[in-house]
Amino acid sequence: MLLLRSPFFNNGCSMDQFFDEMTRGSLLPYWRDADHNSFNFSDTIGEITNDENKYAIQLDISHFKPEDIKIEINGRELRIEGSQETKTEHGYSKRSFSKMVLLPEDVDLAALKSAISNDGKLQIEAPKSANTSRSIPIKFVNKH
Repeated sequence: MLLLRSPFFNNGCSMDQFFDEMTRGSLLPYWRDADHNSFNFSDTIGEITNDENKYAIQLDISHFKPEDIKIEINGRELRIEGSQETKTEHGYSKRSFSKMVLLPEDVDLAALKSAISNDGKLQIEAPKSANTSRSIPIKFVNKH
C-alpha cells in the first residue's frame, strides 16, 4: 500500500488534482526558484580595470598550468581558453573554460601583453591609445 503524506492529500486533494498542480508549474520544476549561481563556478571574467591609462583583466587560473592556457585576439575580440585533462588509475577528469571580452576602441592592441603570477593570477593588459586630437591652426590666405 502506498501512503502519501502531503498537505494536498491531507486536505482532500485527489491524485488527479495533485498532478494537475504539478503540470501547471506550482510544484515543478523544483529548480525554477533555485539559486543558479551555485551551479556556475564563474560567470564573470574576473577583475577588470578600465581607466584613462590602461585596460587590464585579471583572472584566476590557479587550477591550470601555463601550457594549458591559450590567449588569442581577433580584431577587438580577446579570447582566453583553458583546457586540462587528468588521467589516473582511478579515473579521468577534464576541466575547461572559455572567456571572451570585446576590447574598447581606445585600447592599443599592438601593446597587449600577459603574465601569470606565482599564485595563478593571469594578468592581461594594454595601455590606452594616446589621445590623437590636436588643434589645427588656421592660416589667413590673402587672395589677389
